[in-house]
Amino acid sequence: MIIDTLNHCEKYYVFGDNFRKAFEFLKSNDISKMELGKHQIDGDDVFILVQEYTSKTIDNCGFEAHKVYADIHYVKEGFEYLGYAPIERAGEPITEYDPVADATFYEKECSFILLQANDIAIVFPQDVHMPQKRALVPTYVRKACIKVKV
Repeated sequence: MIIDTLNHCEKYYVFGDNFRKAFEFLKSNDISKMELGKHQIDGDDVFILVQEYTSKTIDNCGFEAHKVYADIHYVKEGFEYLGYAPIERAGEPITEYDPVADATFYEKECSFILLQANDIAIVFPQDVHMPQKRALVPTYVRKACIKVKV
């Protein structure tokens, strides 16, 4: 997992053209003005999910890992905790892998980092992660999750 701000995203172009496309899209589009939902960037290789929600208690968050896509979480407004554990420490899965959702879910044993406006988090398939967790109080969050095929 990588935590940074959008200001330094060019460093991560070394991960390949799909990451460059994702970050170029974020830099040139205002997420606060986009319609909610899925938008294509480069077909199934790179797409964005624009989201808006109130941050949640841990009981209402999923702790997930993917096989096909890396996620780039970008917080535009608000803040949330992002849970993380390397897959070797995540324990046994509590669900089978769902290829449609590209997700396997795990128990919620992890560390947390606070993501604030302009922060990015890159999570790879070996990174089990839990987005959308609230801090002390529920908070409005507008963010993007860009799916990057790896």
